[in-house]
Amino acid sequence: MVKLLSIGLNGTTGNIREKLECDCKTLTQEGFRVVIEELDKGGYTFLGLNISDGELSFRNYERIKNVLKNSVSQILADWIISNEEHKIINKMVTNNYFYFNHDERAVVESNTLKALGVCPAVRYKLILSRILEYLDNHHVLVLEGFLNFRLKDYRLHLSEVIDNVVDDFMMELEYKEFIRVLRYFVDVQEPRVEEAHLVINSPGVFQIYDSHGKIINNQYVENSLMPNCNTDDADNLNYEDLVVSALITIAPRNIMVHTSDRLSDKEVLETIKSVFEGRVVVCEGCELCIPAGKSTHTEL
Repeated sequence: MVKLLSIGLNGTTGNIREKLECDCKTLTQEGFRVVIEELDKGGYTFLGLNISDGELSFRNYERIKNVLKNSVSQILADWIISNEEHKIINKMVTNNYFYFNHDERAVVESNTLKALGVCPAVRYKLILSRILEYLDNHHVLVLEGFLNFRLKDYRLHLSEVIDNVVDDFMMELEYKEFIRVLRYFVDVQEPRVEEAHLVINSPGVFQIYDSHGKIINNQYVENSLMPNCNTDDADNLNYEDLVVSALITIAPRNIMVHTSDRLSDKEVLETIKSVFEGRVVVCEGCELCIPAGKSTHTEL
């Protein structure tokens, strides 16, 4: 028997062996009997792909080896993405972000897998090319060692994705803490007005009216504040912060929001609803709304 390729696996081999046997059927139909031998050695289970000496010429040997090399590479690339990737991510998160608690690490891992799920084909092609390159010069591939030492660019990509996920996660934690502190200020202070109407005219421009339709003036609420800012000032101002600060200063018992369907308005609205929990009503249509819609109110 001529030994063509051998794969060393740490753990179950059933799924990979089944796929190899399926791929070898094409060669069997052509009259070549590929034998898959299983051998336990050094803590690994090796799947050896062998063929009878008498069935080979040099031309057949090269063709059969290339067929098997492509088959093995595709099977292992798919296996790594489907079965090994989450283990690698778990280890990276555990080692690099050990200061997170168990639940936080679980969130990071879950979000990383979601981010990676958007485009698995890119990683598959990268892994496939590395396996093919390796098998051009080697007859034996031990999967564990290959993952640790031959896929550095793949592991670097995973590490970068994890770091980006952690950055987003930390920003989310900071945002939640920010909301918690603001909600505390809102809860401890007595309402100064019964009702305030927040009108968001356009991105960066808002007005606040009292229940009688009069503009509420204070240092935070200026109709011309954002439009009249120069470029440097505008870069330093956070529109969402201005709106929330103005409402906290006014301290209304209830808030009626008049806004459009712009995405930027919705983001501000979500923050207001989080800070002033249970106090916010969104107007579905009146003379203050842009654009005008239904004349009913919906409490959120």
